[in-house]
Amino acid sequence: MITEQHKTRTLKLNFDLQGAMTGFGSASRATPAHHRIAKYYASPLLMGPPPSDGLLDIVTHMFTEEEAELVMFLPPLRPRTAAKVARLAGRPAGEVERVLHNLGFNKMVILASGQPRKYTLMPIVPGTFEMALMTNDLSTRNTWHQRFAELFEPLWETGYLAQYPLDIKHAPVRYLPVGGVAKTLHMAWPSDLLEQVLEPYKDFAVGHCQCRMAMMLVGKGCGKATENCTVFGPMVKPLVERGMMRRVDKQEIIAIKHAAELEGSVTWMMNENDDHRGNGSCSCCGCCCHALRAVKSFNTPGMLSRPHFLPARDAATCTLCGKCVKACPMEAWTLADKVLTFNQPRCIGCGLCTLSCKVGALSLEPVPDAQPPNESFNKLMLGMTPSYLKNSFRIWVKRLFA
Repeated sequence: MITEQHKTRTLKLNFDLQGAMTGFGSASRATPAHHRIAKYYASPLLMGPPPSDGLLDIVTHMFTEEEAELVMFLPPLRPRTAAKVARLAGRPAGEVERVLHNLGFNKMVILASGQPRKYTLMPIVPGTFEMALMTNDLSTRNTWHQRFAELFEPLWETGYLAQYPLDIKHAPVRYLPVGGVAKTLHMAWPSDLLEQVLEPYKDFAVGHCQCRMAMMLVGKGCGKATENCTVFGPMVKPLVERGMMRRVDKQEIIAIKHAAELEGSVTWMMNENDDHRGNGSCSCCGCCCHALRAVKSFNTPGMLSRPHFLPARDAATCTLCGKCVKACPMEAWTLADKVLTFNQPRCIGCGLCTLSCKVGALSLEPVPDAQPPNESFNKLMLGMTPSYLKNSFRIWVKRLFA
């Protein structure tokens, strides 16, 4: 069985859960169907990477030969029922429903939604990566998940997401100031305070962070707690029913977030304040979180909203101890030759550096032109649409004439 010990860096896999017996099979070789599916995932409409052996390898791992023969009939952004896929594939409807149901509810590598239920492909990230690894029980992670993480990491490390710049005014995520400083901030909006963000909601759930789990599966875990990926609102029910998260109350959510901050993690939130659709949050570290690592490694700040606060330094008080450098998850502070430098575009306004400063040389100051979160999830998506369409067209033309 998998066991997670505090401050461990790897997961012990459950070798009793693997292979076709439990629906976690992989193909022994890439078939024409796998090549076709790989082209789907490479599509700019799914923010895909360029076609490559690495992309084909992960597709071959995700789908057995039988599964690929059906998934090839799920082109990007065109959800289809099992009956429709059965007609296109010339296969019995019941048999097709069984395979697609396993992919949507067991492997979690395609999206299943609606009534009648329709199936569709998700982007590699964000989408497939998160869904495939999300769980409320680490004892279900097996060799299939380990190999998935091993294939995903080098694909992500190519930096292909940098070719999809986003409009920073409509960035999909934002980070909150840590609890230790948030309550002392002047001019803080309610959306900056965790307790007030959670106040309108009644349903809460928590699961294990996919980024940190992936790094543990490949032997690069940082040792921080994994159970801090949370949702609140209507999203809770389907995720709990699918075994991806467990129900908790608001006080446990707050306790989990505060414990994560003590470990040096920061709270991520969707960049909207819609009380109807709900929201989601994880506690991120700079070493595992793919969103933070994308900014540090590939210079893609458009993924993150501009912070509402930035640190201000009193040079006369600063002792150049370097504690802020160690505390910052974004490597925004650097110290060399007794010179402390601040790289503002890297900063997410979390305030961990100010907490680390024991002499009081750092404080968080409001950003005068900071923008509040979007009023709703729909407005957030609408604001992102122009960049999405522009990027898709630009990359499609570039690949066409390459």
